[in-house]
Amino acid sequence: MGVTGTGKTTMAQELVNELGWPYAEADDFHPQANIDKMASGHPLTDEDRWPWLRSLRDWITEQAGKGANTIVTCSALKRAYRDILREANAQVVFVELDLDKTDIAERMTQREHFMPVELLQSQIDTLEPLEADEHGIRLISNLPPEVLCHEALSQLGLALSNIIHLNERQQQGDTIMTAQANIGVIGLAAMGSNLARNLAHHGNTVALFNRHYSRTEKLLAEHGTEGNFIPAKTMEEFAASLQRPRTAIIMVKAGAPTDAVIKQLEEAFEPGDIIVDGGNSYFKDTIKREKEVRAAGFHFVGCGVSGGEEGALNGPSLMPGGTAESWKTLGPILESIAAKVDGEPCVTHIGTDGAGHFVKMVHNGIEYADMQVIGEAYDILRRGLGLSPEAIGDVFADWNKGDLDSYLIEITADILHEKDERTGKPFVDVVVDRAGMKGTGTWTVQTALEFGSPVTGIGEAVFARALSSHPELRQAAQDSAPAGPNNAITVGDQATFIEDVRRALLASKIIAYSQGLNEIEDGAKQYGWNIDLGAVAKIWRGGCIIRAKFLNRITDAYTNGHPAALALDPYFAKFLADAQESWRRVIKAAIDAGIPTPVFSSSLAYYDGLRSKRLPTALTQAQRDFFGAHTYGRVDTPGVFHKLWAEQNRPEEQQA
Repeated sequence: MGVTGTGKTTMAQELVNELGWPYAEADDFHPQANIDKMASGHPLTDEDRWPWLRSLRDWITEQAGKGANTIVTCSALKRAYRDILREANAQVVFVELDLDKTDIAERMTQREHFMPVELLQSQIDTLEPLEADEHGIRLISNLPPEVLCHEALSQLGLALSNIIHLNERQQQGDTIMTAQANIGVIGLAAMGSNLARNLAHHGNTVALFNRHYSRTEKLLAEHGTEGNFIPAKTMEEFAASLQRPRTAIIMVKAGAPTDAVIKQLEEAFEPGDIIVDGGNSYFKDTIKREKEVRAAGFHFVGCGVSGGEEGALNGPSLMPGGTAESWKTLGPILESIAAKVDGEPCVTHIGTDGAGHFVKMVHNGIEYADMQVIGEAYDILRRGLGLSPEAIGDVFADWNKGDLDSYLIEITADILHEKDERTGKPFVDVVVDRAGMKGTGTWTVQTALEFGSPVTGIGEAVFARALSSHPELRQAAQDSAPAGPNNAITVGDQATFIEDVRRALLASKIIAYSQGLNEIEDGAKQYGWNIDLGAVAKIWRGGCIIRAKFLNRITDAYTNGHPAALALDPYFAKFLADAQESWRRVIKAAIDAGIPTPVFSSSLAYYDGLRSKRLPTALTQAQRDFFGAHTYGRVDTPGVFHKLWAEQNRPEEQQA
């Protein structure tokens, strides 16, 4: 990389001769319009460059997919341009060439090129040199090409030799460890392996350790050429391969396996090193671990990782907790691998100790509700209207083009269009109707109960899965044939009713997010975390399972103000007000047809509760005072009161 005339092409040819790797000249990727513009003496704008850079990025990804390392020449003058190239599904290392302006101008006059020498100054003015956190080196290109090439190979020797000679090192049993890696991953099952590959694709040198070395060998055999990996057979080798402060991401099963790895790292690491738990750990466990690990002199970071196996490889949403000091080291690494939306990485420092895992837990709770409302909409269209899965898939695909645009709606349409290979039936019809749970949804509800946070939609989604997982109970009900409707839904205009279902789905989804974000606020107050809800919504826009178009609106709601609840933000409040008639029609139709809609219904009840001037809990509190002397407040007088219910005339007394 570098301005025109610094010798990029000559240097690349030397590297090609040395390494034999495929080579691409970025100039060849310019559309004719760009070439004509530069030839006429007009510098390119960023709008001209974005498509050009993306096409180059895609070529790098394509070659990496074939298992090929590549050499590319590209000016890459700005950090933003290099960020696009770093999005390639490959390790990207920059070699910046620099040269005196006079020497460059002399070179330009001696060659044929569509860029005139008059544009040199515009490139020099635009150039943003490599920054400290960018993976690469800088060379003065006034040396002979072969000398410059060997100097580059020397400075990049660790990375290049690891890629070129990986198989030889394994075959020779070479266990010599030097502190080369800037990050390590422990636990190389699907999530850990993909996260390690993602780290390597984005210029990180990744130390690898797995309890069974065969998993490490498998990763290297299948993906060793994708980036710079340093395998270790023991925890001591793993620690020795990491630069200080050593940083390791644990990707093993939550609970006792995580504790066992932490103990091993404490024995192999030194004070000041950073231990990251990237699993789905319970946030209270993370708070406890952080306190214990910090007392031993280490940094401990609980980091939520969302996006599943695909996200771990291609860009997850990341929710790290831990100290501000650990974020200085870990932040640039996580930013390099996170999903990007509008050029911004989907990661932010959530807060101290367990804040990251807490926010990930609530994220998963919202995910439960989001999936359930999609299921309820499907059930209404299937059982109520009698539509086929394929037709409903078409409906969801259409919904995904509007304000319901989201990952979950997208995959729902895909699933409903899928046919079972064995039977030819719709795939959804051969799947047993029992939904599993791994704990985060349950934790979200349990924690909300501790806080007194009304997460009714999330709660009903958890209970819906629980009901589905009791086949004996459901079979007993089928055998006894309890009374109730089991009817189709009759509508005058099917298209209008389907639109009602869409609006009911979106309204219920908004309530789930509103309740979840309120629980995050309650947790922040309880544990003293400073959590920015606007930043949280922003990092959920990409990479994670609940990524959705309307998260941009949520980000705006908390960036431009701080509503008491998302549902009360002017934009969302207006939608809910406009959608409520549709919402009520759909729920009424489902009730009349005997189709359960626990989250649709509870979400509407929550909305009605919010807008009610007075709730029946006045009677509830009076009952509590009657049988338990739990006291009450009065609407007309400040203070705490108790009525002496057992005494004559039931006098009232005011508590001190």
